[in-house]
Amino acid sequence: MGLVSRQHLDADVDFYVLWLEDASETSNGAEPEGEVPLVAACDGRVYIRSGGHTHTADFAVEVWDQIPPPDAGPWEDEGEAEIDAPSGELVLWTYGGPSEGAIDLGSPGRNWHVRLYVTGRRQAHDLAQQGETPKGVERYLAQFWPV
Repeated sequence: MGLVSRQHLDADVDFYVLWLEDASETSNGAEPEGEVPLVAACDGRVYIRSGGHTHTADFAVEVWDQIPPPDAGPWEDEGEAEIDAPSGELVLWTYGGPSEGAIDLGSPGRNWHVRLYVTGRRQAHDLAQQGETPKGVERYLAQFWPV
């Protein structure tokens, strides 16, 4: 088959990080130790390191029924992780709380692999240093498929 669905979310970012977590969780998990690369899995979450301190990133999601081909877009970095999604939905969180909307994976009770791409990190970082709060400068693509 291939691609099952596409979604788009505005992802709020605080303190250079956001994370994916099952919608049934309460966001009380432990954080990864040390500097987080682009993607790090820890305590049921997938942490994502942003280039900007406080801003709203563009977050596109693709759900696949098998491993997708690599995306050719002009990406600055990429990373991969796995996440358990008992509810079949994930929420994007940051220290200020959850972003609006949920990522519908379509199948509850599964583990998922995610490949995450990003562009605009440097620009978001530079704008944050100038005290700006950009919207949509940093862009992500998250591709999910079942483990």
